[in-house]
Amino acid sequence: MQHPADLFMELWHRLRAHRDEVRTLARGLEADHARAGWLADEAAECLGHGVPALEDWPGSRLDRTLAAAQAIDAWFAPLASRYDFRADAPLPAERLEARRRLNRDGRFNADPADGQLILRPGLLARAMNIRETALPGGDPDAFDPVDLFTNLLVVPPGLTIGAEREGDPDRRIAVEYRRIAAVSDQDPSDPAWTPIVGVVPLAEAEDDLAIRQFRRDGQDWYDPTPRDLSRRAADAVAGLAARGATFILFPEVSAGPETVSAIQQALHAQAVDGPIRYALVGVKEVVAGKPRNRAILLDRCGRMAGSQTKLHCWDLDSDQCRSYDLRDRNGRLLDCAREDIETGDRFTLFELPDLGRLAVAICEDLGRTEPSAWIASGMMVDWLVTPVMDSGLTTERWQAKEGGESSRAGYCRVIVANSMALSHRFNRYCRANGEEDKVIEDCGVALLFQPRASEASAPHIACLTLPLADPAPGHVCARWTPGDWPALPDPEREGGE
Repeated sequence: MQHPADLFMELWHRLRAHRDEVRTLARGLEADHARAGWLADEAAECLGHGVPALEDWPGSRLDRTLAAAQAIDAWFAPLASRYDFRADAPLPAERLEARRRLNRDGRFNADPADGQLILRPGLLARAMNIRETALPGGDPDAFDPVDLFTNLLVVPPGLTIGAEREGDPDRRIAVEYRRIAAVSDQDPSDPAWTPIVGVVPLAEAEDDLAIRQFRRDGQDWYDPTPRDLSRRAADAVAGLAARGATFILFPEVSAGPETVSAIQQALHAQAVDGPIRYALVGVKEVVAGKPRNRAILLDRCGRMAGSQTKLHCWDLDSDQCRSYDLRDRNGRLLDCAREDIETGDRFTLFELPDLGRLAVAICEDLGRTEPSAWIASGMMVDWLVTPVMDSGLTTERWQAKEGGESSRAGYCRVIVANSMALSHRFNRYCRANGEEDKVIEDCGVALLFQPRASEASAPHIACLTLPLADPAPGHVCARWTPGDWPALPDPEREGGE
């Protein structure tokens, strides 16, 4: 006998094979509420008698096939709620099997070749409406039968994202769901839950982050490499643990192998009684001879729980090369410079005890519609975290604009974490060109965004800074209390007033 999740996949494939017919059918059902309601009730009744009854019910009729898939979608609803869901629960054995599959495999359907059929925990608990799972700004006539479901169940697809550079072909990436199985002692859906977020810029001085420039194939390239900052990283972890931090972040390419090892040991030292549940560390590494820009997720014991590789290169234009004082071996300012990394081929969604659903968009990935905006708006994340390497964060720069839009679109918390090394380069350029008014004194190392009830309302924002001249203790942290934060300024509105 099939499990409901496996029958759902079978029905979904059948609907996809008749996409145009199902689109016409769906429009008719939207206008005929009585018929749609009758089909839904009959499908639910069949499922109450067991999966075989629902499997036989549709026959060759597409309207019943659609209703059967929606019935299974609704059947999973109690599993998605973080609260006690009291209802007449059909097929208790299959519900137990669903929980076992999720705990064992991180999926409900049996065949990995079908992709991952997953729950969206928190949908009912958060009691909010979300838009259909569709690419933002896409073709309004585009249609996928999965859009007809209640968005409780979703099959993470493969996505086509834009070409990395001019002349390159479009790329396909996988969207992967990764559930971390562990005991949870915090409930992210509790309105009273106020985690403490810590950010460690780590690269504080200019020489903490060496930027190598070189020529290849007639073009200029750059390659940032952090030096060993193990002691500073370990001290920061201990200091943040003493301040009650729940989740700590290290910015883009801020740690090499030795520093990562020190962070892991420091996390392990606080694992028993300490408050830190997870750390996200931006690392630079070489895999099979090719440089990679990754963010690794560490659990409270310092074990690696997963990683996200940067999907888009951050190629610098002439203004950025000047701002960061990037020069060739002859001292000439570069006109442009390409980031020397091998880009990733998948986007991972993490389901984390004590934290909720987390997605990571490294630097340039935050500013791209594909896939970051789609992930934020369509995959029901609780957190979107962006490690960057830039001169400083403010409420006026691109990170604030993109972070605010992602927070609104996905109704999710957004964190941007930055280092300080490029700020010194920026200041040197400003002083050399008589732009003292732009010199950075207090460097923005973190932006925290909390969405508002209305998508049209600006999110609340906190900007955390450290003095560039004396960044001791080398970390910042803030309790997540957005009621105390101002709304994100609207530059266009302020400019018109």
